[in-house]
Amino acid sequence: MSQTDGQGGTAAGWYDDPAGSGGLRWWDGSRWSDHVQPAQQAAPQQAPQQQPAPQASGQYAYPAAPAYGSQPGAEPRRVDPGTPVYGPFIWIITLLPALSLLLLPLSFTGFEDMIRSEMQSGGTGYGMTGGLSGGALLAQSAATLFGWLIYGAGVVLAFFDRKWLLARGFDRPFHWAFAFIPAPVYPIGRSIVVRRRSGRGIAPMWVSIGLLALSLIIGIAVTVWIFSITIGMMNSLDYGSFRS
Repeated sequence: MSQTDGQGGTAAGWYDDPAGSGGLRWWDGSRWSDHVQPAQQAAPQQAPQQQPAPQASGQYAYPAAPAYGSQPGAEPRRVDPGTPVYGPFIWIITLLPALSLLLLPLSFTGFEDMIRSEMQSGGTGYGMTGGLSGGALLAQSAATLFGWLIYGAGVVLAFFDRKWLLARGFDRPFHWAFAFIPAPVYPIGRSIVVRRRSGRGIAPMWVSIGLLALSLIIGIAVTVWIFSITIGMMNSLDYGSFRS
């Protein structure tokens, strides 16, 4: 190659085939094409019809197709500064676990009566009500029902939160289906994706992590309480006494 395009590169044209075919191969100004013809039929500077270049081995190698993600537009675009990142849906989703914690007293209503009934029956069974009063059964049923409603509300709100983000120009936000996982996966994933698109919006993640830590602490406290109630009941009923 001896011709230049005025910018320090080699001008497009027919040149000796570097693959060693003995003919001429078309150089488009940036790469070799797969168009080859005998040297005597060359038409200088006449560009052939462009076709995808296959990949070959040997001295001459055609360029490979670019990897996914390297094409223009593959990287998610960033939103304009000042675009809202917090909507009502994400905050409700984030704070729903706090409501679940408030239902814990209902879930353990009549727990002592249930343990006492089990010990007095000698471990043969709870009966139809498990030793619980009608009020305790109603409270535990309500806690279970509200728990499922909270779970379903989180999934539905995640769907609308994703639509809220799309309407404000967020490209490929975190998918709402992750809300089906019974953990703060959606608020955390949503916060990370929004932060990448806007540089802001990480607060729901930290609130979710804080509530998760609080849930673990309360879970440990409840476990200790259950253990102490059970041991105390066993001692009072001489059911495998732990006293020395």
